[in-house]
Amino acid sequence: MAAFATSERFEVLDPKDRDRLEALSKLDEFKSGEEIPVSGQAGESLYLIAKGSVEMRAKTKSGEVNLGQLAAGDIFGELEAFADLPEGGIRYVAREDTIVRAVNKHPLKRELKARRSLASGLLAVYCRSISEKVRSANEVAAKLAPPPPGISRPAPPASATAGRAPHLSEEEASWLSLLGQTLAARKGETVVAEGETSRSFYVIGKGQMEVRKRVKAGEPDRTLATLGDRDIFGIMSFVDGKPRSASVVAVTPATLAKVEPDMLEKATRLNFTVSFKFLGTLCGVLGRTYRDTAKAILANT
Repeated sequence: MAAFATSERFEVLDPKDRDRLEALSKLDEFKSGEEIPVSGQAGESLYLIAKGSVEMRAKTKSGEVNLGQLAAGDIFGELEAFADLPEGGIRYVAREDTIVRAVNKHPLKRELKARRSLASGLLAVYCRSISEKVRSANEVAAKLAPPPPGISRPAPPASATAGRAPHLSEEEASWLSLLGQTLAARKGETVVAEGETSRSFYVIGKGQMEVRKRVKAGEPDRTLATLGDRDIFGIMSFVDGKPRSASVVAVTPATLAKVEPDMLEKATRLNFTVSFKFLGTLCGVLGRTYRDTAKAILANT
C-alpha cells in the first residue's frame, strides 16, 4: 500500500520528514460510495490514498459532475487551504473500498512550524498535486460546452473572467518577475503551445492573453480563459513536468517575465523564507485557478 515514507510523490522530502508524516498518520477505510469528509470539523486532515480510488465531484443544478479521479499514491485535502471553492464545494467519494492514511492538520501545523524542511517540501508536493487537479478540471471544462458552429474562438464563460482579481498581487508580480527574463509578445503570437514539453512559466506585465484548448480534431479551439496584467500562466508544466495542457496566445501586444524551470529546484535549495514564499505563491495561484475553473464548470451545467 502507498505510504508517506515510501510514496514517489513524497521523494522531495527528507527521509526523516517522510517518516514523521507516517508516524502522524492513521489508517482509515471507506466503503464504495461513501463520502470522505475533507472540509469542516470532521475533515481536518490531509489524505494519502493507500489503496483504492476516489472521485472528486461537484453538485450542480443538473446533477453531479465528476471533476477528476484520484488513485493510490494521490493526496487530497490540500486544495482547500489554497482555494475558496464554490458554495457546496467539492465532494470526495470512494469509487471502491478505499484505505487512506490521514494526517490531522492541527498536529501537522505544529510539525511544520518546527520543521522548516518539511514545510517547504510539503508545499512542493502540494504544488504538483493541485496542478494535476487543475489539469483534470480543465479537461472537464473544455468538454462541457464545445464551440458552436461558425465561431472559431467564442468568448469564455463570464464566470471565468468577470470580476476576477489578478492571479498575483502587485508585490507578488514584482518579485516573481525579478526571477525571470523580460520578453515581448506580438499580437497573435502563441507563447506556449498545447502539447509542447517546455516548462517555463510566465508573468504578464502588460497585455491580454487567451488560454485556448483543442477539444476534437477538426473543431476550432475552445477559449478557456482570458488573462491580463499580473496574471500567470504555464505553472502546471513548470511544477509537474507534463506537456502543456493548452495554448496561450497574445490577443494584444504583451510584456512578459519568463521564469525558467530550474527555478523550482533552486527554490527548494534557497533559504527557507524565499523557498516557502515562492512555493506558497505557486500553490495559491494554482488553487485560485482551480476555483475559477470549477466556477466555470458549474456555470455551464
